Amino acid sequence: MKFINNRLIVSAICLSLMATSCKKTLEVEPYSSFTSANFFENENQAYMATLGVYQSLGQQATYGWYINLIYDNDTDVSQIDGNVDANQWRAIPHYAATKESSFLDQTWIALFQGVGRANVVLAQIPKMDAYTNGSDTQKALLNRLIGEAKFLRSYFYFDLVRLFGDVPLKLTPSQTGEKFDVPSTDRYVIYDQIIKDMKEAADLLPETLPTDERINKWGAKAVLAKVALYAGGYSLRNNGGIGSVERPANYKEYYTLAKQQIDEVIGSKLYSLNDDYTKVFKNQSQHILEPKESLFEVAFFNQANSTIGGNSIGQFNAPTTVNGVYRQANSRVLVLKPFFDSFDTKDVRRDFAVAAFSIDAKGRRVPYLAARGDENWKVGKWSREYQTGTLQELQSTNINTVIMRYSDVLLMRAEVENELNNGPNTLAYDAINEVRRRGYGVNTAGRSISIDVLTPGSGYSAVPTFTIVDGGGTGAIGGANLIATSGALGPMTIVTTGYPNTVNAGYGYTSVPTVTVSNPWPDNVSNWVSSKSYSVGTYVKQGSNYYRVATAGTSTSTAPSHTSGNSSAVSTGAEFTYASPAVVKATLLVKPTANDADLMSGKSKEQFFDVIVSERARELCFEGGRRGDLIRWNLLGAKIALTKSLIRPNYTYLSFANFRANQHELYPIPLSETDVNTSINQNPGY
Repeated sequence: MKFINNRLIVSAICLSLMATSCKKTLEVEPYSSFTSANFFENENQAYMATLGVYQSLGQQATYGWYINLIYDNDTDVSQIDGNVDANQWRAIPHYAATKESSFLDQTWIALFQGVGRANVVLAQIPKMDAYTNGSDTQKALLNRLIGEAKFLRSYFYFDLVRLFGDVPLKLTPSQTGEKFDVPSTDRYVIYDQIIKDMKEAADLLPETLPTDERINKWGAKAVLAKVALYAGGYSLRNNGGIGSVERPANYKEYYTLAKQQIDEVIGSKLYSLNDDYTKVFKNQSQHILEPKESLFEVAFFNQANSTIGGNSIGQFNAPTTVNGVYRQANSRVLVLKPFFDSFDTKDVRRDFAVAAFSIDAKGRRVPYLAARGDENWKVGKWSREYQTGTLQELQSTNINTVIMRYSDVLLMRAEVENELNNGPNTLAYDAINEVRRRGYGVNTAGRSISIDVLTPGSGYSAVPTFTIVDGGGTGAIGGANLIATSGALGPMTIVTTGYPNTVNAGYGYTSVPTVTVSNPWPDNVSNWVSSKSYSVGTYVKQGSNYYRVATAGTSTSTAPSHTSGNSSAVSTGAEFTYASPAVVKATLLVKPTANDADLMSGKSKEQFFDVIVSERARELCFEGGRRGDLIRWNLLGAKIALTKSLIRPNYTYLSFANFRANQHELYPIPLSETDVNTSINQNPGY
């Protein structure tokens, strides 16, 4: 992360430059001598002001928590835990948002703050002497900054339209005494401006791969393609206070625009997929930029032992983690089992993206093995295991929020080719198969494994720990159920891999790893003695044998000596179960090939579209775009209903009860805005 360390000074500068556009005061001492009139005196000042525009993306109310982690939940992929309560981070995703919501108010303010900052940059840079009379280098830099400001302003408006629908369109800096009553602008007028801004921005931005998080030409074009798909998709319209979900009659024009941008991005030949899907997110967790895979991301910088400036990725949406080897993770995002079941068992993405385990204080993965354990599954992509663990990431993290990955570009290509050609062509199949092959690990070394119990052991009072070492891979987890009568290991209740003692099959194993399980007995077991009162569950040692008390009683003079089953209480007083460790083994599974990953040809337009809907979920899950995708396809309500039909009875899934079509496709305009701007219309149902 190359430029985010300037964030605090940038925030201070922006406060004084854009005071009329901001409703909240940043907790930083402003540089009072900086004003929009005297600040843009050289290129460095213009650069710092432009970084201030970027900074609006990295707030808690935007991509540090709200937009990507709260507003994108409660779909067919995941949901926030708990019931609707005073916590707005629960109420909003559970389709119980109100116009009084301070979270939505903060997001509204932050996005318009970004618009205001961009407007100042766009107004002031052309007034600089260097913009007209400077060297070629100076002019190129200033034009790049204009391109960045245009792109960012358009992106802020894209978020505003996606979240709130029709909003006021403001393209000039705010002035003292300016009227607050600004009516909403139709979203398609706003989309026209977004498209215009992004096209102009792309022409001003560098074509080379960035070395930091700043946008380049191809990133702008990729995002423009996404904008076009939203503009050509469905959205909630306000028809005299009555909501209806509609798409424009000329929607294919937007798909054609998207195709043009996608073709140029792919045609640049600058971008490619990392062969290892898991490495993408491990690199994100380690702050390693991947400019060939990531086309647009938001930078974060957190102070030590603080949440200021940090991101909630890897803390709010991670496996439940107990303080110890790793820092605690709040883990509020639950993964829905029907989504998990949508994966092929050979798809590496499934067991990596979905954490069917928690992490204990010793850093061990503890699988959820109870009958309803799948109701506790969390997000695995940014596990605390993969993070740096520095003082800056003890609470929030410095993980960047990646908004556009190259796999998204490929999946958009598949979608537009299918739509424009009334069915999939070669380009569509090639694009989606490239994503799927990476997802199946076709181009990476190593394989997944199965774990099998050879000897079930006996005398266990709890499921033992499975330890897997060597083999060159990672991620595999063994598991079992306990047979109560004997304390032996049996098959799991919920078998997700097809192998009854394999929770996760892992990936990257080039040789068979060694798998062991812990002993039934604890450390420091006392020797058996006669005439002692033994309680159930106590372990004793007699010679080289270990036993667990199955029935309480007072031991006789006859010591337990059997090597299987239970002793007779008549003989030994207490009843003792022979304890022996289980024996397990690992087996390398057959490595998936392109034939396993590739779609069969001959699909109709509708069949291929259904695959796209599912594939975008599998590839891009938990990355902030699922709810928006379902809305633009007009599938949000249908997918919620389908998910409800697939989950077990009594599973809490508030989306089904709370979601109302023709209302919840948009959020309410914040009351704080409608109170001062009486010309703006509230969204239907609020």
